[in-house]
Amino acid sequence: MQNLTENLSRLAGKAKAGRSRTAPRRVSRRFLAVWLPWWPVERLAGRRPEVRDQPFVTVSDVRGRQVVAAGNRLAVQAGLAPGTSLADARAIVPQVVVSLADPSADEQALESLARWAFRFTPRVAPAAPDAFFLDVGGCAHLFGGERALASEVRAKLKGFGLTSRGGLAGAPGAAWALARYGGKTLGVVPDGAGLAERKKALGRLPVAALRLDEDVAAALASFGLDKIHALLDVEPVKLAERFGPQPSRRLAQALGLLAEPLAPLRPLPPREARLAFAEPVSRPEDVRAAVDALLEDLCETLRRAGEGARRVRLVCHRVDGRPQTLEVGTSRPVRRREPLARLFAEKLKQVAVGFGIEEMTLTAEAAEAVVEEQLGWTAASGPFGAERVGHPLQRRPHRVARNDPGAEPPARTGDGRSEHSSAYRAVGPPARTGPRSEPVLENSRALAALVDRLGNRFGFDRIVRPVPRQSWMPERAVRLQAFDGQTPQAREPRAQGRSRFTILRPPGLRRPSGLWTASVWPSAAPRPVRLASPPQAVQVAEFRGDGVPVSFRFGGDLHWLRAAEGPERLEAEWWREDAPARDYYVFEAEDGRRYWLYRELCDPVRSAASGSASIRPDAPPRWFLHGFFG
Repeated sequence: MQNLTENLSRLAGKAKAGRSRTAPRRVSRRFLAVWLPWWPVERLAGRRPEVRDQPFVTVSDVRGRQVVAAGNRLAVQAGLAPGTSLADARAIVPQVVVSLADPSADEQALESLARWAFRFTPRVAPAAPDAFFLDVGGCAHLFGGERALASEVRAKLKGFGLTSRGGLAGAPGAAWALARYGGKTLGVVPDGAGLAERKKALGRLPVAALRLDEDVAAALASFGLDKIHALLDVEPVKLAERFGPQPSRRLAQALGLLAEPLAPLRPLPPREARLAFAEPVSRPEDVRAAVDALLEDLCETLRRAGEGARRVRLVCHRVDGRPQTLEVGTSRPVRRREPLARLFAEKLKQVAVGFGIEEMTLTAEAAEAVVEEQLGWTAASGPFGAERVGHPLQRRPHRVARNDPGAEPPARTGDGRSEHSSAYRAVGPPARTGPRSEPVLENSRALAALVDRLGNRFGFDRIVRPVPRQSWMPERAVRLQAFDGQTPQAREPRAQGRSRFTILRPPGLRRPSGLWTASVWPSAAPRPVRLASPPQAVQVAEFRGDGVPVSFRFGGDLHWLRAAEGPERLEAEWWREDAPARDYYVFEAEDGRRYWLYRELCDPVRSAASGSASIRPDAPPRWFLHGFFG
């Protein structure tokens, strides 16, 4: 009996030791504070790239005076500190660029940026006006450690055009203090640091690093308590008696002696619709009806959220446990059932139902915000809207795809807005009202449906659209860009070499927008619908007194000219000094056709003062046909 008791005691001891060895280790709380020192101006510079290299400030009204609210690095270095009146700022830096401050937009964009940081941790909390916290405890090892995670966050923000500094500590207050006043790109209090080490890391910082009110920090400084290490020698009771409870509470929170609750953002609800069947379905008509019902529910969810789907995935869960997956994409955000139903109808025949489908799930894998714009006075005109895409700071908070948003988009001449794929048209071009609203709507829907069908069948990277390029030479002022954003050199019009002519823009569109371009086409001078690529030489035998041709011969036919408009002088870029300048004319022939001809300034003589070209008197003019109107 005694041996049995000893054996049981020995087994119980081994079990207890095994439980102690396998007990999970408690994960310490670690916080990464990210401070954006130039947040308001860098947010606006994301949409105005031209101000990055200029002194740029935002102003707000303070007691009837416009004062500087924030400025970029160049403005601050020039002496335009926050609080400076706008009149003084213009006197100091006459070329300063001014924009109105919008604190509410800054706060919304900060929340959007904080939601973007969900890729690093599920607990993110914005700290207005220019910082946010990441609770990285337990997830830093997924990125190679805490410093590697902080470096990746900083690199991503730099790609967005944002300057950032970070602080890493076991308490949010300490992390915030190191980020803002640490003087380093990343200030760190090591994990597991004792109280003495935490005091040493924070002691050299000013008392403002404790997130005190300005009047409290000024009062402490007036008594010589301008550093945190000076507060450590004062008893909390005496500190509270003279300066209130805030200094002692903030100091205890920064040292980790008092818990500080954070209010992390809640993830947005998934854009998903689910349908479970009482009995497995296998007939094609039942599957189509289920997809229509799911699309109706999903589109209603997207309407309430003010979003449109860019990529939709359908998962059919079969009885045997083998899911069938279909995915469709769109060229622009869509939240109408009909266009998505047509795209799925072409792929439903690929679903192998097997012994039946017991559940179907429809998810918007990628969604973008849609801003509506009314084009008509009546409801019959239909709703219109547009989406803002690309940079996370230019979007309202919404659920997006999990792919990386990438670096900041390149400089654009337009606003980068695109056209909605159904009843939603891009905000940007002037709104059309009246009887032409319906044709515009129908054309937009038809074009969107065509692009979506071709994109899902061949891939959106194989569908190209003409977009403008900054060049005065007409053959270089347009390029073809794929819907995936890539622009291979093989797609350039001049590199194709197969056709004699290149489509310059879709027929009938004066200033294409939305689907056709991410910028704005020039409209100061008329441009033909088709360009000859390369320009075709023509024979001119007779001229008027002002040097304008009376007729020209092209393709074996003689064209007599009835009217002419011009010249319009176009010159190549300054670095193409060997390219001759051109004088363009719009000619109307007797048969009513209109041509775009130019006279090449052979062997041009350039003025040393102005750099412009002129015709050498002894050089014969050369004429080329470059385009056709109509």
